[in-house]
Amino acid sequence: MWVIAMVKVSAPGKLFLSGEWAVLEIGNPGLVAAVNKRVFAELDESNKISITIDDFNIKNLGAIFDGKEIRFEKELDEKESEGTQFIKGAIETTLKYLGDGAKKAFKIHSWGEQSHVEIEGQVKKIGFGSSAAAVVATVAGILALNGEDITRKDIRDKIYKLSAISHYFTQGKVGSAFDVAASTYGGVFVYQRFDPRWLVDKLDAGVSVKEVVDQEWPSFKAEPLVIPDGFRLIVGWTKESASTSAMVKQLNEWAKTNQDEYKRLYDNIANIVRGLIPAWKEGNKEKILELLRKNEDSLRELGQKSGVNIETQNLRKLSEIANQNGAAGKLSGAGGGDCGIAVCFDPETEEKVRKAWQEAGLYLVNTTIDYNGVKTGQV
Repeated sequence: MWVIAMVKVSAPGKLFLSGEWAVLEIGNPGLVAAVNKRVFAELDESNKISITIDDFNIKNLGAIFDGKEIRFEKELDEKESEGTQFIKGAIETTLKYLGDGAKKAFKIHSWGEQSHVEIEGQVKKIGFGSSAAAVVATVAGILALNGEDITRKDIRDKIYKLSAISHYFTQGKVGSAFDVAASTYGGVFVYQRFDPRWLVDKLDAGVSVKEVVDQEWPSFKAEPLVIPDGFRLIVGWTKESASTSAMVKQLNEWAKTNQDEYKRLYDNIANIVRGLIPAWKEGNKEKILELLRKNEDSLRELGQKSGVNIETQNLRKLSEIANQNGAAGKLSGAGGGDCGIAVCFDPETEEKVRKAWQEAGLYLVNTTIDYNGVKTGQV
């Protein structure tokens, strides 16, 4: 292992193409894309840990790692505590993995690329998974600082696992970690979540982070896909931010007393994805569009039956406009606001959808699929 004094790392954001919500159940597939809204991290060796996060206006927060957790030199206020939670968790998890030989003192400077925009005087998050990208960039940066080659597939798998542990627990043990996978691997891929009970049981039983990360993870899958010829992804933002973790908790409460309906709706969404994967691999454009539209119908029904505000008025408007203009429109992710997408396969349709969305007052986001995943280099 070689010695490195400074590293620069970045990780892309995420969009969900198909399979939202159902992917939370073990074995259900989702179609996920990484997008070129990156979070950057620059790490320098230092005599103590120092954290700077531009997106939260946090500057030079001093800390030490005591072998279990980071202890800050001062008491954090609520804003500082919230702003540092994901990077703090990522540092703790990675240093536990590396053990005694790790460099435990460094300065980290993190910032995002258009994770926030100002609308009518209010700063809002767009919803590209900036917290997951920040975790992945931090984990990869610490590994690179300690001599790991993060371009290797086995090291990327390690980055995913460390980031998934950190992000999952920081969020309060909710989420599928698909956003972590997008930030790690890049491109478009079939995703199946790891078994969260297995992970929690292992760590609760005192199995070390290193032992857990070095094992095969039950159910986890990230299978890269080739993108069909002519594929065009248009992204619109509803100007509303949503809390995924709050929505997941709300739907879980409904599911407790509606198990049969919950299973039927999740199975329906998962089966749409199972049909979409071969259509995608074959480049069957009509089938791809048909199944993406069906996916939106199923997500709408899930929201109506559960009472969770999955498809908001603006998300429905976004998808209907896309469909009327020859594309397939749907929400992307948990819903409740944030982003929607339209998929088509020719420039004329793309232009029609863009124009119609703008006329309807939707915010067009300039983004493309990012094939690289987490990477080192100039930031």
